[in-house]
Amino acid sequence: MNFHELRIIVGQIKRGIDCARCQRIYKDEDITLIGIMSDEQTLFAVYCPKCQYESFVNVGIHIDETPCTLPKFTKLGSAPRKGQITTNDVLDISNFLKDFEGDFYSLFNQKK
Repeated sequence: MNFHELRIIVGQIKRGIDCARCQRIYKDEDITLIGIMSDEQTLFAVYCPKCQYESFVNVGIHIDETPCTLPKFTKLGSAPRKGQITTNDVLDISNFLKDFEGDFYSLFNQKK
């Protein structure tokens, strides 16, 4: 995927998706590329500075010329906007995942 294709996707996000909480239209600076999983799938984060709501947008690329419509997404909740991800953040997650067995239920229901 090249820069031109990413710009097209960002344009489609701006035209097709607005803030789930306040319906504000996203601007370029509100959209962050999280990762490209394959040639057909890309993940973006969208952030609304007006109401501080953050969501994720998983973009699937259709190879054929059949037009598609954007579905309405379920609201996932909001989290405060954090700073840039640091090298230590990545190392912390990597170390955590080495021993993690995939049991999210136990992880989120632990007593602190």
